[in-house]
Amino acid sequence: MTPPPTPLLNHRVVVVVGKGGVGKSVISGGLAVAASRRGKRTVVAEMNGAETMAALFDAEPVGYAGGELAPLVHAMSIRPADAIEEYLLRMLRFRILYDVVFGNRFIGPFMNGVMGLSDLISMGKVMDLEWNRTDGSHSADGDAPHTWDLVVVDAPATGHGLSLLSSPQAMMDITRVGPLFNNARMIRDLLADRARASVLLVTLAEDMPVTETIELARKLEERVDVGVAGVIVNGVPPALFPTDAAAARWPELAARGREIGSLAAAAVQDAERLLRDRQRADGHIERLRSELGLPLLEVPLLNRRDLDAEGLATIGQHLEPWL
Repeated sequence: MTPPPTPLLNHRVVVVVGKGGVGKSVISGGLAVAASRRGKRTVVAEMNGAETMAALFDAEPVGYAGGELAPLVHAMSIRPADAIEEYLLRMLRFRILYDVVFGNRFIGPFMNGVMGLSDLISMGKVMDLEWNRTDGSHSADGDAPHTWDLVVVDAPATGHGLSLLSSPQAMMDITRVGPLFNNARMIRDLLADRARASVLLVTLAEDMPVTETIELARKLEERVDVGVAGVIVNGVPPALFPTDAAAARWPELAARGREIGSLAAAAVQDAERLLRDRQRADGHIERLRSELGLPLLEVPLLNRRDLDAEGLATIGQHLEPWL
């Protein structure tokens, strides 16, 4: 049995990554709610302008400025264009210079696409949130307490999530010196600091998501100096039997059920489908354990209509062993 990871709440930044559709946002929101219930001021940073958190909490969109969704739970939607504008205006200090350079329809796309500026500066905004102090300063040092106890990054889907995490080193390799190099190095150092940051992989117990998760974990190991806390297997079908003894009696019970009549036979058929679903899930989970050797936590399947603030609290309860 793989031991649990370093408690997630010991970190200041947790980046949640996985294939699209596996429930990254639900896990991010559940982690934020669980942290808030332990008195942690938490902000969920959604990448690429997403507003999933506001929808889950049945709240108005929070935008780049951010907003409170629940007590001690905030969110902000990081649009790359807004992050780049904020960063460059802080560097250039003059709006007119920014407009001349980045309002140019040729230079803007070049800086964004060729140099990967959007990914880097989006991660820079995450660093800014980690640095942010209650006195308004933005520094790794200082006496004022941090504004946020935990920054949860709801990262883009697998491929883009990897690009996001590898963007600091990529920019350092391109620039070598200068302000962008220095900024990239600070972001890289934050990600590499196992005491401050970690990555949480999320998957479903299905073939394609598991395969992508294994590939992502290996690529992270090769390309990014970051600690991977473990793997959350989301949406796991429930176990039908509480004990092995109960499972051993199933063939006999199923046979009797089929003899009783059509209603009982239909119930047996449903139960056997659930058993097959669970057996397939167990096979995928065992593959994750054997090929990655990372801590692994199962989160049970929730009905889609339960994916709201209360549902996130339920998810948070299942994350408790790793907090």
